[in-house]
Amino acid sequence: MNSKILVAAGIAIVSGFVIYNVLIPFTGEKEYHSVSPEEFHRMMQNEDVFVIDVHVPEQKHIPGTDAWIPYNRIESSEDLLPKDKSTKILVYCRSGFMSKIAASKLTEMGYKNVYELDGGVNAWKQAGYRI
Repeated sequence: MNSKILVAAGIAIVSGFVIYNVLIPFTGEKEYHSVSPEEFHRMMQNEDVFVIDVHVPEQKHIPGTDAWIPYNRIESSEDLLPKDKSTKILVYCRSGFMSKIAASKLTEMGYKNVYELDGGVNAWKQAGYRI
């Protein structure tokens, strides 16, 4: 009888750990914003922004890009990022996958205004903007 209680308690503890550490982050609201190519373009034209291409391997950049920082090196490239954590940062890659990872890392690093190009350069070109 005691062994069944211990097993049940163990399962409950492990289940709680899994729910808290695995599922909760995906159900919460993300701390960065996904924006359309039109909104991304408008922000680049009309606002003070820092634009990062995070695609690996390096690709041809959207005109006005400030830096190329591989998405998997964002955390180790703080010297290339704005010192002011309130700076509006626009992030893009080819399809949007890498930029979502980079945007998430940037928010974890304390940046408050992070926007990623939904659909990446593919969506940018499809919307009629040049590279």
